[in-house]
Amino acid sequence: MKFLSMHRFPFAAIFLSSLLFIFPQFVLSADSITVKGLFKGAALLIIDGKQVLLKEGKTKEGIKLIQATSRDALLEINGQRQRVGLSKQVGGNYQASQRKKVRIVSQQGGHHWVRGQINGRNVDFVVDTGASLISMNLSTAKRLGIDYKNGQQGYISTANGIKETRLVTLPKVTVGEITQYNVKASVSLDDALPVTLLGNSFLSRMNMTVENGVMVLESK
Repeated sequence: MKFLSMHRFPFAAIFLSSLLFIFPQFVLSADSITVKGLFKGAALLIIDGKQVLLKEGKTKEGIKLIQATSRDALLEINGQRQRVGLSKQVGGNYQASQRKKVRIVSQQGGHHWVRGQINGRNVDFVVDTGASLISMNLSTAKRLGIDYKNGQQGYISTANGIKETRLVTLPKVTVGEITQYNVKASVSLDDALPVTLLGNSFLSRMNMTVENGVMVLESK
């Protein structure tokens, strides 16, 4: 048996309004415009080295965001409109990053939500550096097809006292372009935990920084 300490999550119920979709890096033109992330109604750009979260209809440094979805963005650059989608190169300065990166914009309440996958199935994570492991409730484990019943018995300390868990190994966990294999996780035997925490069993395998409220995960 193992006893784990897990950071207490500060709220009991969370409702998702919009989910961030992370994409690889693109350099659009010689003007040094880099698309870092896309989500509904906004785009995360690097314009001449400055990080900008641009909303639809807004202009910064001569770059106007006409429209943004989880798939692509329509930008107006020097009066010319260009649509940018996943893996699309515009201009001649494309640069592939040697290390894979994921950028996660801080959302309401300062929490970093990111969509990922466990064993190929979608899951919405909250990044939590205070959690020892990836941690989820019973309903999530069942939905993801995790064999928690054969997991190792463990315990966690919560606001409501000590609770029993099952410790399992996840064959594959993906966030953006970063994939880790054989990642330890904890499954609660009830649904008291309202979210799935992306804990240190995943985070410790990469470099992590925060730039102007945007969390950057980089593969080592």
